[in-house]
Amino acid sequence: MLDRALDCLRRGRFQDAAGRLEKVFDAEPENPAAHHLAGLMHHQRGRAAEARRHLEQAVKGAPDNPEFHLDFGVVLGDLGRADDAIRHYRTALSLAPGTPAALANLGFALGDKGDYAQALDAFGQALSAEPGHIGAQLGFAHILGGLRAGHYSQELETALLRAFGLVHANHARLAAAAAHLLGLKYGLSQAVPGDSDIAPDIAKDALFEAFLTRCVNIDVRMEHFLTGLRRRLVLAAPGSHSADALKAAGLLGVQCFINEYIFFRQADETEAAARIKKRLEEALAAGAGVETLREPALIYAMHGPLGAVRGAGALAGLDSESLGPDLDRLVRLTVRDHLAEAALREKIETSGPITDATSQAVRAQYEENPYPRWLDAPAQQPASLSALLGGMFPHFTPPAFGPTLNILIAGSGTGQHVAHVARTHPQANILAIDLSKASIAYAMRMMEKLGLSNVRFMQADILEAAAIGGAFDMIQSVGVLHHMKDPLRGWRVLAGLLKPGGVFKLGLYSGRGRRHVREARSLIEAEGIESSADGIAAFRHKLLTEKPGGDLARIIETPDFFTTSMCRDLLFHVHEHHTTPKRIKRDLAQLGLEFIGFEQFEEAGINDAYRQAYPGDAALTDLDNWDAFEAAHGGFIDMYLLWCRKPE
Repeated sequence: MLDRALDCLRRGRFQDAAGRLEKVFDAEPENPAAHHLAGLMHHQRGRAAEARRHLEQAVKGAPDNPEFHLDFGVVLGDLGRADDAIRHYRTALSLAPGTPAALANLGFALGDKGDYAQALDAFGQALSAEPGHIGAQLGFAHILGGLRAGHYSQELETALLRAFGLVHANHARLAAAAAHLLGLKYGLSQAVPGDSDIAPDIAKDALFEAFLTRCVNIDVRMEHFLTGLRRRLVLAAPGSHSADALKAAGLLGVQCFINEYIFFRQADETEAAARIKKRLEEALAAGAGVETLREPALIYAMHGPLGAVRGAGALAGLDSESLGPDLDRLVRLTVRDHLAEAALREKIETSGPITDATSQAVRAQYEENPYPRWLDAPAQQPASLSALLGGMFPHFTPPAFGPTLNILIAGSGTGQHVAHVARTHPQANILAIDLSKASIAYAMRMMEKLGLSNVRFMQADILEAAAIGGAFDMIQSVGVLHHMKDPLRGWRVLAGLLKPGGVFKLGLYSGRGRRHVREARSLIEAEGIESSADGIAAFRHKLLTEKPGGDLARIIETPDFFTTSMCRDLLFHVHEHHTTPKRIKRDLAQLGLEFIGFEQFEEAGINDAYRQAYPGDAALTDLDNWDAFEAAHGGFIDMYLLWCRKPE
């Protein structure tokens, strides 16, 4: 009977599983295995309190079963009982030493308590036991990304290199830590940008290579150094570059492609880059060999994509061996991938013409600057929607969603968030819509690269999404509705596509939290700065050199400041709205939706402060209280991530 209940649970047939378990309990009320299975079932349904009760019984009945302790620890962690969770993870490891899942979960719990050294050790042990363990990879990189050494550490460099080599890790999380350590290693904070000739060191430094090619730099001092190094390499006489200098240029070219050539350039550097581009085009037209092409291609690639060079198709036709690893990587990123996206663009399904004037303007922005450009996506552990919601919101009892969800992502962008959802819910049917074909083509190429086949893309305006038809268990629209002329109108259209009992995740700009952005946008408007690549670079240069204080100083500290498309989205967007918790309450009432909670506040420590201010709101769902709380704190987050549901 237990085997049949387990099979039902795996298929998402919770009611059938519960019925079979009841028969077991009728015969054996204390059966530990039945209590364990019941605990797993309630956990998958997001019912943490019930899961705890059953798993506690399982552990009492079979105290030597390591799996029972492990799963009990997971639920205790969800309930905020970190110390108890750690105790049961350690018990599981004493019973089954070296279990990767127990080590990884122990690492997460220790990290949450701020015990980073022991957390890294636990994740490291998990990776030694099972190198491909997704949770251990994600946790190891997450902890490392938050560390800042006071002095250069070879041990930390080795750990960062290990993290960059993990295929499932979030490499973007490592950017600031790697830049900081490299700055200590080479004294970049003291060096005059570009004056110190460390190109040979960069060419031979594995961490520098991983840093420049796997993530976007978000460190101001490192940007100053890289900008100066690029300038020196571009202004050097043709034919004077050493092999190490060309290697460094190739690595820096990848970084410049990733950040969309956002580094500021002076007029003489721009002119030199134009001459190099002309030289490369002439060589391509003459059918020159790869040895003649290599130098101008590697040097120009720091200033613009090789796909924009006349005759670049010839580069795409050369084999990887003759190109060499550095030039081949740039040709793949800036030529072959571009050609692949152009082919995919012709296959994009459309729902109809986009006629709204604001939608047309927004589409034009993202056709020019698809947002964001990303190279890989961290893996996700598959999870049931009910378990995710129950873990985030203990007060909320989710409906029994089946494993085959119908999901709508309204505003797919270039697909990074789509990949996250597709990996979290691998059995779901996902429809992702967006205004921009350039963004969709990028997303489609990345889905193919990641092997994700459960996503269908369509060019569509949210305002016309009712024509898509269907009913969805979950809709996600993060960072989208606030760019519409009338966000509530778009929200209403999407709410009409949600099933009764379905859930909705939105990302909406906070008016108080984006005060620094409004100040920057006012300055941009007052000075008449255009949203072109040159305008964005010039405004960034102004902020970096003048080092403003107050709210404007926060702009330089945000990761979105460090790539062209993100900076344009942050500061130069053609249209944006802001909201408040009180306004969200009003909008939810008009739409007939029920507020579930804010997603990101627990890990940010915001919920703890709110509980102290409003102990009577145990569910954390009183939006009037949240409005007053935010007003008292002056805004603590720039975008709300909120969940709501449609009543059944």
